[in-house]
Amino acid sequence: MFNIDIKSREPIYAQLEKAIVKYIRFGVYSKDSMLPSVRALAFDLGINPNTVQKAYRELEQKGIIYTVPGKGAFVSGGDSLGAVHTEMLSAVKKVLTDAKNSGVMFEEAEQLMKDVWET
Repeated sequence: MFNIDIKSREPIYAQLEKAIVKYIRFGVYSKDSMLPSVRALAFDLGINPNTVQKAYRELEQKGIIYTVPGKGAFVSGGDSLGAVHTEMLSAVKKVLTDAKNSGVMFEEAEQLMKDVWET
């Protein structure tokens, strides 16, 4: 279910965080639904449980998930996702502004966005 690229320069825990947020936004995981256990997800992905634990810890600090001792990790309400969405849009805006100021043409940026959305 989660796509992790071990060859990516992006840390695995960060890839996992993004994938979980994406699945929450797309409704795969709804409010108060239980996420896979750390051990089960680590086993399924073939990664160290500490990596999954770090992703969960980061998501909990952002208010996207919460943990119940002895029960597992669960999806929080939608307010925290709004903050993540706003943060992401801000980052995209900065990248686009930098690209524009560096001489990247609108058509080039538009094609790049289409390429990303189609993959």
